[in-house]
Amino acid sequence: MTEQSGPLHLTETQLAQAVDEKIFHRAQPYVGEFTHRLRFNQTMVGRVSGTYGVYAVSLGIDGSNLTPSCTCPADTEFCKHAVALGLTYLEEPESFYDLCTLTAQLEQRSPEELINLIVQIATRYPHVLGMLGVEGFAEEDEDDDEEDELDEDELDDDEEDELDEDEDEDELDDDEDEEEGAGAIDVEAVYKEADILLDEFQEFLKGHSVKREDRDRFDETLQLFVDDYLAAYEVGKLTDMDRDEIDAYVRDYLQDRERTSKRRIADTKQALCSFYTFLRDRGHISPELADPIIQYCQR
Repeated sequence: MTEQSGPLHLTETQLAQAVDEKIFHRAQPYVGEFTHRLRFNQTMVGRVSGTYGVYAVSLGIDGSNLTPSCTCPADTEFCKHAVALGLTYLEEPESFYDLCTLTAQLEQRSPEELINLIVQIATRYPHVLGMLGVEGFAEEDEDDDEEDELDEDELDDDEEDELDEDEDEDELDDDEDEEEGAGAIDVEAVYKEADILLDEFQEFLKGHSVKREDRDRFDETLQLFVDDYLAAYEVGKLTDMDRDEIDAYVRDYLQDRERTSKRRIADTKQALCSFYTFLRDRGHISPELADPIIQYCQR
């Protein structure tokens, strides 16, 4: 008889030590956002919506070793989604369905009942047959190198004309898709630019003998601006901001939504003023965009 799994031996400290501080911080917006939460023995899985679709995420635990897996395009082995999955478990462990419950139930079924169940699953989700070794039912997201290719030399004139028309229609569809996606925000690009500019800003402050505690305060404030606002709400990149966007962040987000204290708002405006002065002076943003932001933050 299969027994229920015990608690997963995971701590927030383990997750924080597994990645750098930036990745750990960027995981926060995804905590609690997972669907299809499962666990089996010392592994948890879930699905979460990201910038480029829905990602399948898993996190295995073997003592102090953590084994992450995610279908997102991040170029790091331990991504923010895997961290967020672990944090989600720590906050809501009871929300993860224990597959040992299912295996215990299946052990009570007869072979005939199990076969009937597999047939029902296969008729509803044919791709699972690929997992059972049935040829021709693998996932369709991989390119099939063995597909038959059309030999243009064997096409008659009418077929060539039809093929050309189809290609023209495909090109039109591609152009429409590009136009529709033109306004979408690339969150990874937001983070990529922020990493470069914020690091450069820190070096600038250090070179001008700004105290360590002030540099840390500026960095924390600007990271929150990027993570909790620009990326979380897909507003845009740091260099895309104008005075109205900064005003919306201060008034609508910090004051109205987050009920941020006046002292913290003053610190935020000071950090933004220094940062956008730096961006202007280094040529990262035009004076036409930067000066109104700086004047707003100085009020």
